[in-house]
Parts: sequence; C-alpha cells; structure tokens
Amino acid sequence: MGENTLQITYQLEGELSQLRIPNCSGQALRQDLLWQATCLEFFLAAADQSDYWEYNLSPAGHWNVYHLDSYRQGLAAEPAYKQLPFSVKCDDQHQQLSLSLTCALPPAVATPRAAAGLELGVSAVLQSSSGELTYWALAHPSSEPDFHHRGGFCLKLA
Repeated sequence: MGENTLQITYQLEGELSQLRIPNCSGQALRQDLLWQATCLEFFLAAADQSDYWEYNLSPAGHWNVYHLDSYRQGLAAEPAYKQLPFSVKCDDQHQQLSLSLTCALPPAVATPRAAAGLELGVSAVLQSSSGELTYWALAHPSSEPDFHHRGGFCLKLA
C-alpha cells in the first residue's frame, strides 16, 4: 500500500438474514442516495480544515465519494474518483459480510502536511429485513446519529 492510500475493511457478523443486503449487481456504478439502504460509509478530513469527504459503499458494488465544504454544506461528487473498486464477500454459512477497499487519498489531503493529521469517521447504515434503517458508528457525539459531526471522526491517522 502506498503512502497516499487508505485501506479499510468492514466485517459484519451475525444473523445476516435479519438484514437487507443488496446482491452484487455485476456492474459497479457511481450512485447517489446509497445511504437509503444498507451502506458502509466513512468520512475523511484533514484536522485543520473544515472541508471533508464522504465515501459510500454498497454491498451491491455501487459507490460514491462526495466532497463537502463544511458541515453538511456544498455536497458535490468528488471528481478525483472515476471508479472506486472494492471487494465484497458474503458467506451465509458463517454469517459474515466483508467489504475491503484500498483507494488513493483525495488530492487535497494527499500532501505530507495534510496527511499528517487526517481524521476518519467509520459508520454504517443497516437496513433490517422489515425495512427499518439503523445507524452505526464508532462514535455518536450527539444524542442523534450524525455521521457528519466532526466529533465522530474519532480515528486519527498519521
């Protein structure tokens, strides 16, 4: 893995039959609104900057990366990414879903100064078999789930 790349792996284990997990579609597409169903997400920011990136990964292979100017402001598809290949393995016998991604950092944070203080928030939207959405993160800094809250960007990367 190069010094300007990020590798992240999600592992879901348990009663996967209780979740709606979209099947791999065969053709991975950049899509909006992936968070309206089971979606694995992470948020990336430089510690001293107000802007940040949102990465959405569907078990179906679909993806998107957004750049935001500040807290929930200026959402726009990040043009630096034309594709975001990742692997998904679902093992019903062992009730596991694993998603692995290795990607280049956005150019704005790939500089040595910016990369020295990267913050990462890891989260997931899980849809139950009944359709209910639940929101999971390493940290929920307020009373309601809010993946965009910088207090939830609790992993520091150096």
